[in-house]
Parts: sequence; structure tokens; C-alpha cells
Amino acid sequence: MDMKQDFTLEIHSDNNFSVINRIVNILNRRRVRIKRLLAHENEDDFKRGVAVILLHTTDDMMEKVKHQLEKLIEVEHAIYYEGTDLYCELSAKHTETATINN
Repeated sequence: MDMKQDFTLEIHSDNNFSVINRIVNILNRRRVRIKRLLAHENEDDFKRGVAVILLHTTDDMMEKVKHQLEKLIEVEHAIYYEGTDLYCELSAKHTETATINN
């Protein structure tokens, strides 16, 4: 049995009204716990967006979630990493970028 651990998930997608809702629905259906979520539009293209999510689940489930997310029409690609360190780096980078542009 796989042990649950923290994963950082970075999703690049279209900036549509319902895309975050659809992402969260996929995670909820698979019973993946969301610990933190940061989402914003791209600095140079308001039609594109990025979500950085800290999740607690198994490695096997993370792979399934990644593939399910990439089936969404709006999602360009999803990348996940083990641990929380990268979440902190990515959220700081994306928060700084969003603050600069406002």
C-alpha cells in the first residue's frame, strides 16, 4: 500500500471561469486532499492562467490525477513534484509576479 505524502501540482491552462471548479471537482472525486491552492492569470496573457496546488495523496493517485487533468480541454499541461519545497518556491514566484502586474 502506498503511503500518502505531499505533492506540488502546477497546472497551466486557459483562464476560463470554470476551470478551477473543474480541477477541484477532479480532486474531490478522487478524494485527494487540497492543502493549499494559488491561482492567477499569466502576466503577459490574461487568457492563460496558472494554478499551484499543494496536495496530500499517494504517488499512484497523483499520476492518475495528472492524466485526468490533462484530459480537460482547457489544461495545457500539469506537472507534479514530491514534497512541499517547490510549492513554496512556485507560490512565492507566482505571487510576486501577480503583485508586480497589479
